[in-house]
Amino acid sequence: MGASKQAVARALGVLGAGGLLVACAMPGPVPSITASAPAPDCREVELAVAGVRLQAQDCQLSTGHWRVLAEPTLPGLALWRDGDRQATVLQVFTKPADAPVSAILPALRASGHIPDDADCQPVPASPARAAPDTQTRYDIRPFGARLRALQATPADQVPDPPCGAYGWSTHGVRYLLLDQRWPDRVLYLDEGQDGTLIRPTTLRWDGVWTNAMLKIAP
Repeated sequence: MGASKQAVARALGVLGAGGLLVACAMPGPVPSITASAPAPDCREVELAVAGVRLQAQDCQLSTGHWRVLAEPTLPGLALWRDGDRQATVLQVFTKPADAPVSAILPALRASGHIPDDADCQPVPASPARAAPDTQTRYDIRPFGARLRALQATPADQVPDPPCGAYGWSTHGVRYLLLDQRWPDRVLYLDEGQDGTLIRPTTLRWDGVWTNAMLKIAP
């Protein structure tokens, strides 16, 4: 695990994704980071970028000011700790409406987010929580030589993500999201190992709640 991931895990280890929230105040007590530390000071914010809206937490923690900021040039959202950028937590990709999700692989390869070979491909994955029927989640999984290398990892070692920073990992939650109602867009989301302050259940596209009729647990 890289230094930035370790920092996020230490600071956010008890901050869950939470349910659907529309108020600016937290609806209840936030778990403390450690049993002896005071509860973190967090507030709800809504972020918008490239036609996507998402709720996130903005937290003053003992380790610094953790927040998610919009980056229109990405376009997407990034997790920051004080003045240091930690990770991309959401990125919006476009593709032809009739093209498969694999149409964004060249862009991912060109940017170095996944390896520049055919051994990493998107595979439909079971969602971690209830989701609209129109949504499909994809993990970028290893095949061929990359899969064999992963399988050869000793049991007492944590392997590096076999398909790069945007690929599936044994110690983090990163995936692509495609919604049939907006077939020309693909979202990359990173929920980290212990949370990245974003609330994927609050995702909206152009003002429409994707989960408006669902009661979704964190």
